[in-house]
Amino acid sequence: MSGGLSDPALRALRHADQVIRETDRNDVFRVYDACRAAVGAIAPLDDFYIALVTPADRRVSYPYLFTNDSFEEAGSVTYGPNGLTAWMLASRRPYRFSDDDGALLNRGNLFGDADPSSDALVVPLLGLEDGEVMGLMGALSDTPNAFADETMRAMEWLAGLVVDRLQSGHPNRRLNLRLVYPELEDDGRSGRLTALNAASRELTELAAALTELARGTGRADGSRAGSAARPGAGSADPELRARLLALSRRCFEIQASLVTRLGPQDDVPTDPLAVLSPRERSVVDLLTGPDGDPGNAGIAAALGISPATVKTHMSSLLEKLGLEHRSELRWLVRSVGRR
Repeated sequence: MSGGLSDPALRALRHADQVIRETDRNDVFRVYDACRAAVGAIAPLDDFYIALVTPADRRVSYPYLFTNDSFEEAGSVTYGPNGLTAWMLASRRPYRFSDDDGALLNRGNLFGDADPSSDALVVPLLGLEDGEVMGLMGALSDTPNAFADETMRAMEWLAGLVVDRLQSGHPNRRLNLRLVYPELEDDGRSGRLTALNAASRELTELAAALTELARGTGRADGSRAGSAARPGAGSADPELRARLLALSRRCFEIQASLVTRLGPQDDVPTDPLAVLSPRERSVVDLLTGPDGDPGNAGIAAALGISPATVKTHMSSLLEKLGLEHRSELRWLVRSVGRR
C-alpha cells in the first residue's frame, strides 16, 4: 500500500490514467468510461455519473450516466436550492452517504430503480481558474458501506483527470501525480524497486494464466487437464497453444529485461536532461526555478524569444523526456538532485 491506496486501487487508477492519456482529446465519453471502470474495480458500484453544472441558470447536465448495467440518455435538469448540487456548489467538498444517512442525496434525482441507494459518494470537479465547482462525479451502490476512504481519494484524483481534460489548455494544471505514482518522489531506488516488484508479480500471474489456457487447448476434446470432457467441445488447436505459450514466455522475457535494467549500476545518477539542447535546458531551469512556472510569456521575456518559440521548445523537450505535462518537469528535476 502506498499513499493510503491499496495495490488494487493503484492498478485501477494507473490503468485509467493510461487509457485517458491515449484517448483522443475530443473523446470525452472514453474518459468518463475509464473513470467508472476504475471506481468499479475499487468498490461495488451500481450507478455512476458525470454532471456538469451551470450555476447561472441553475442547470445540471449529465453527459455520462450509467445505471443498472446500461447507459442512460444524457440530458439536463434544473436543480433546487436545497439539494445535493446546491450544497456542493456552496461547500466545494465531497459528499458521503454516511454524512447524513443519505438525506441530502435523496432530495435530488434518483438513479437506477426506484429504491434509494445504500451508499453514495460524490466529489466535485473543481475548475482550475478559481476552484469553483464546475461539475460532479458521483458513485452509488446498493451495498451498504461500499465506499471507503480510499474510494474517495481515488475519485478525487480521477476528478482531477477529468478537469485536466476538460480544461486542457489552462496553464494552472495541478495533477497530484504522487498519489498514484509515488516513485516520482523517491530520491533513491526504493520506489523503482517497489514498482518493479509489483510489475513482476503481475507478469508472473499473467504468464501462469496463459500457460493454463495453453494446457486447456492441448486436449483433443478441448477440455482442461484433469477435468471431464465437455460435450461438443472443439478439437485441439496446436497453433493457438503455441501462441499462448509464446506469450507466457514473453512475460518472463520482459521481467528479465526490467530486472537487468535495475541491477548493479554505478552510484552516479544519470542526468535525464542530457538529451536536451542548451536552449531547452534553459527553459527547464526557468520553469523549475524557486519562483515557480513563469508561464510561456515569462520564459519568452527572460530568454529574449517569442512565446511561439517557447511552445516549440516545450513540445520538443517533453517529447525527448517522455513526459505528458510541463507540471511533471519539477518532479523529474528533483529526482536527479538538480535544484
